[in-house]
Amino acid sequence: MPDDNRSFISTPAPAGAPKIPAPLGPHQGLIDQLRQIVGAEQCRASDDDRLFYAEDTYRSLETPLAAVAPGTIDELSRVAAVCNRAGVALVPRGGGMSYTDGYLHTRSASVTVDMRRLTKIIEINEADMYVTVECGCTWAELNTALKAKNLRTPYWGPLSGLRSVVGGALSQNSVFFGSGLYGSAVEQCIGLTVVLADGTVQPLGGHAIQNGKPFMKHYGPDMMGLFLADAGAMGMKAVATLRLIRRTEHRKHLAYAFASAADMAGALSGLSREGIAAEAMGFDAGQQSARAVEATRSLKEDFATLFKVIDNGGLIDGLKVALAGRGYLKDVPYGMHVAIEDKTAEGVAALFKKARGICKAAGGKPMPASITRIVHADPFVPPDSILGPKGERWVPVHCIVPHSQAADIIAKVQGLYARYEAVKAKHNIRTGFLLVTVGNYGFLIEPVFFWPDARLKMYDTVMRPEHLARLPVHAADEAARAAVLQMRDDLASLFVQEGAVSMQLGKFYHFDKALKPEAWALLQKMKSVVDPARVVNPGALKL
Repeated sequence: MPDDNRSFISTPAPAGAPKIPAPLGPHQGLIDQLRQIVGAEQCRASDDDRLFYAEDTYRSLETPLAAVAPGTIDELSRVAAVCNRAGVALVPRGGGMSYTDGYLHTRSASVTVDMRRLTKIIEINEADMYVTVECGCTWAELNTALKAKNLRTPYWGPLSGLRSVVGGALSQNSVFFGSGLYGSAVEQCIGLTVVLADGTVQPLGGHAIQNGKPFMKHYGPDMMGLFLADAGAMGMKAVATLRLIRRTEHRKHLAYAFASAADMAGALSGLSREGIAAEAMGFDAGQQSARAVEATRSLKEDFATLFKVIDNGGLIDGLKVALAGRGYLKDVPYGMHVAIEDKTAEGVAALFKKARGICKAAGGKPMPASITRIVHADPFVPPDSILGPKGERWVPVHCIVPHSQAADIIAKVQGLYARYEAVKAKHNIRTGFLLVTVGNYGFLIEPVFFWPDARLKMYDTVMRPEHLARLPVHAADEAARAAVLQMRDDLASLFVQEGAVSMQLGKFYHFDKALKPEAWALLQKMKSVVDPARVVNPGALKL
């Protein structure tokens, strides 16, 4: 990739309004062709549409020419072929929940490919335990369809699954529901069909078998791996096949308070290594106050949540949540929240007992387990949390490390926060972090930033109007924005130095510097094979 393009992508860009759309000019003919392929209403090129598709949940770069929404794999293939011949970049977009520039544009001559019309659940195979689904299907839609058959995918979606789509999680990688036991999103994928830059429809993994079912990923070299966690740089995901398991019928919840981050990290690692928690997450006081005890809910919403808890876990769970209220976390410096599941009541009880022993040995004190009860009662909620509880802008950054490094990296994150204390105070920037375990091998550390700043245009579309109306509106603060960008970049550099890995790479993380030179050179060669003109999501993975 040319040096000037690379420096553009890594240079902090304004996090405010995107650039005013330029006239379509010589590209009007291309827009007309795209409308012939997908229908006029599915190719949006108004100024408002172009500005909306120029933003993710954090910032904007270039403004696209248009957004096109194919409804079939054939339409997607034809869109790719037409844009490739015109030398116009294609940038795939799923549910729009990225904050790492994943679907932002680095070229003005580019088109957003909105994947959200590709939503078919093609096959739920109960005999062979897999599901084949178009990649624009949301995790909430997929979970609902599978729940009717008492099935689920092992990892079954992110918290943003009401909008986030299967293809987005496979492109950016993702963790949350089920990740404590089964790892990240890409580990569940056994077959994939992608559309390459020139329009070629390419089967991979289980989809590549000539006369068989897509029941197994590995049959010879794993060529599918190149297209997973690729930030959409290698091709556009059209259809995926994921593993299935039976839904677990028994679940228990626990929560513990800790005096230090190191103590909490030790408990999380202990649960992870023993394979106890379906989901295990920890908050420091900064993140806990912002997310876990939001005082912005109305009384009506509180009752609605309580009824969902009762419906999901029974009257006892509902009473526990109601009695605990929300104030119990106010003075908790570090809080850990865990969901434990098993096929039998006896099994989940044994795991629960073992978990309590691990937490107690790490110095934890038990507290009400409301958080995971509420999350499981209503797992996929509107993305209102892309603004903070006081209307602040919000953005995270993260890394995944082995358990042995977790406490040390948390301390270094806290050290970086401390170095910026004066800047944070000047611009009213609040920080915190979230910790999540991944399988029995990974420890995710997610520093987060909140600061008062002007809203992005996309918030008006993706957030609920009634929630937005309750939040304060802040004036633009470019200096605070720049400070947050610098802190995020410093953290990304720290993660590279410490040998950590990340997901949701987009165009933000220093992926080119994180790989050994030989590995980076091979990846560039593979990009040249599947996308010689470099028109698929330019800048993703720093390619």
